[in-house]
Amino acid sequence: MATAQVAPPILGQLATFPGKTAQRRLWAGVCLSVVIIGAGLMLHAEPALAQARGANPPVPAAKPAGPTPVAVPPISAEPISARLIIRLEQVERQAAELTGRIEVLEAELAKQQTVHKQLVQELEAERANKAAISESTARVAEVSTVESSPAAPQEVQALVGEAPPAPAPPPGAEALFNAAQLALQRGDYLTAETNLNMLVTNFPTAPEGIEGRWLLGEARYVQSAWGPAAEAYLSYLDAAPQGRRASESLVRLAGAFGQLGNTKMRCSALGEYKRRTPNPDATLKARADAEAARSPCPTT
Repeated sequence: MATAQVAPPILGQLATFPGKTAQRRLWAGVCLSVVIIGAGLMLHAEPALAQARGANPPVPAAKPAGPTPVAVPPISAEPISARLIIRLEQVERQAAELTGRIEVLEAELAKQQTVHKQLVQELEAERANKAAISESTARVAEVSTVESSPAAPQEVQALVGEAPPAPAPPPGAEALFNAAQLALQRGDYLTAETNLNMLVTNFPTAPEGIEGRWLLGEARYVQSAWGPAAEAYLSYLDAAPQGRRASESLVRLAGAFGQLGNTKMRCSALGEYKRRTPNPDATLKARADAEAARSPCPTT
C-alpha cells in the first residue's frame, strides 16, 4: 500500500525534470520508497520476531472455573498377596505361642489335681482313723465305768458280751510290703510310709523288712524328704551291705546328701558305688552319671 501511494507522485514529478538531475532525483525517490516500505514491514514483523525470540511469551489461556480436583494418593507398590502372607505368618506365630501357654497351663493343672487328690485321700484316711479311735475309746470308757460299779454284775456281763470281736491278727511282712508297693504306685505316700514303718519295725530281719528299708527311702526321696531318705538308705546298707539294692541305695544316698549340701558324704557315696559296681546296668549307670554330673568330686 505504501508503494501505491508514494511511487506515482514521485514518478510524475521526475518526469518534469530533465537530464542527470532528473535521474538522481529518481534514484533518491526510489531509495526513499524502499526505506519506507522496509520500515513498514519491520513494524509489522517486530511482534512476531519478539514472540519467536521469547521476549513476549504467550499468555496462558485462563483455566475454566470449577472445583479443585482431589489428589488421589498413590496405590502402595507392595502386592496385597505379600501383605496377606506376612499377616498369616504373624497369626501362626501367635497361635503357636498360645498353644505353648495352654500346654503349660494344662500340665500345671494336672499336677495340682494330683496333689489335691492326694490331700483328699490323706484327709479321708485321717478322718477314718480318728473315728475308729474315738469309737474304741468310747467303748473302753463305758466298760470301765460299768466295771467300777459293784451293783450291776448283769449289766456288766451284758456290756462285755456286746463288746466287739477280737481284732484280726496284724498283717504279715509280705502283705505289708505288697500294700506299700501298691500305695506308692498310686502316689499315696502317706499310706506307703505307714505300712513300711510297720514292716521295718515288726519284721526287721525278714527279707521283706530288709528291702522295705530301701523302699522306705524311695518313698521319702520322691517327696524331697532328703534327711529321712538318707537315714532309710543307710539303714538298708547296714542290714544288707551286699544286698541287691546296695548300689542303687548308694546312688540315691549321694543324691540325698547333695541336696542337703553335704558334699563330702555325697562324694563318699559315689566313690563307694564305683568301687562296688564296676559293671552296672544301663539304667543304674545313667542315674549315677547324672548324679555325678551335678557337681564334680575332688580326685585324690
